[in-house]
Amino acid sequence: MTKLDRTGGFLGEASSGGWKILLAGVIGMILGISALPFYTLGVFVQPVANDFGWSRTMVVSGLTFQMAGTVLVAWLAGWMIDRYSVRKIALLSQAGLALAFFLLALQDGSLWLWQLNWFILALLGIGTSPMSWSRGIVERFESGRGLALGIALSGSGITAFAGPPLIEAIIEAYGWRAGFYALAGAVTLIGIPSTWFLFRISGQREARGAATTAVPLTGLSFKQALLTRYFWLILLAFCTITFAVSGTIPNLVPIMQTMGIGQAAYYVSLIGIAIIISRLISGYLIDRFWAPGVAAMLVLIAAGACGLLSQGIAPAFAVIALGVAAGAEFDLIAFLCARYFGMRAYGRIYAWLWAGFALSTGTGSITIAYFLETGLGPSGVMLAVVGALFIAAAALLGLGRYPDPRQWEQPA
Repeated sequence: MTKLDRTGGFLGEASSGGWKILLAGVIGMILGISALPFYTLGVFVQPVANDFGWSRTMVVSGLTFQMAGTVLVAWLAGWMIDRYSVRKIALLSQAGLALAFFLLALQDGSLWLWQLNWFILALLGIGTSPMSWSRGIVERFESGRGLALGIALSGSGITAFAGPPLIEAIIEAYGWRAGFYALAGAVTLIGIPSTWFLFRISGQREARGAATTAVPLTGLSFKQALLTRYFWLILLAFCTITFAVSGTIPNLVPIMQTMGIGQAAYYVSLIGIAIIISRLISGYLIDRFWAPGVAAMLVLIAAGACGLLSQGIAPAFAVIALGVAAGAEFDLIAFLCARYFGMRAYGRIYAWLWAGFALSTGTGSITIAYFLETGLGPSGVMLAVVGALFIAAAALLGLGRYPDPRQWEQPA
């Protein structure tokens, strides 16, 4: 069994075999449930709406059903990741995600079937979420954990940057159904092989009842975590951030267009780059500074930028700041989960935090779209986002210092 290198920092841990987990995590995030549906749905909206005679809100409602399915099944996925091989769960879920994209290409114009398909996508693909890839990272990296998480989870930023134009080109050439076939093919031909060959964790339980671990899993049980203020403050902070930021991003183009800001699509294209840079920088910073403080700083910058955007000022800065805030979410949740609760019940704890994150993403996007269409206006929406981000920053700062791991129970 390979002994983990804890003395060489990120480079030492990566060179001793961690690079394989890292690469698998990047590819898994690029082609996972948290990135592909969220960042590519926008280019499907108008073609699907035109084909079926739907409104944009009806098409986007698929995300809400996806998030509902995520909330329903996340706890089970977390329990299975803690109990069984995370690699096996990820592989099965990648196959399920590919199937769900294939079925979306076969839609016939029935709204309830469209929404049901997105719900099924969540049920089948939940194991391709960050809870799987981050589990591999936090178990394989320690001294360089923040940067490793930032690199792996930056995969969704690559999707945000490259996914929409690639799928849009396919849709323009062959139709929206071909776009969904392309997504299914990418997961099948790239995602599954990378997980099969690269995503192997020596310390992972490979079967029920097995306890072969390279490093003892210490930390709080799931029930113990629920009794701490840490759990609820982290949940409040990231649900609020997600509702505000992830709810705003899919609506940025109509927000800017309504405000008379030109080149809206160009500005929104900056989000993917901002997410990638944010994950790398925030990952580096949280290895060296108090992570909640780093997160609060990024959130407050985004709040200020949204305040400017509410007046039609500095749209590029607002988009980049929102991208930075969105980029820091995944790796910060994983990092804080490991630092405040340990690894004993990492999968279950992260799953519940992820469920709240997913619920906020689904309800945020459709809620903001609703208020934009019913008269609150883009300025009012952006000011509400500012208020939500201030609440999130306060919750993060309320976490306080990291708990002493020596207070945790003996290894599970």
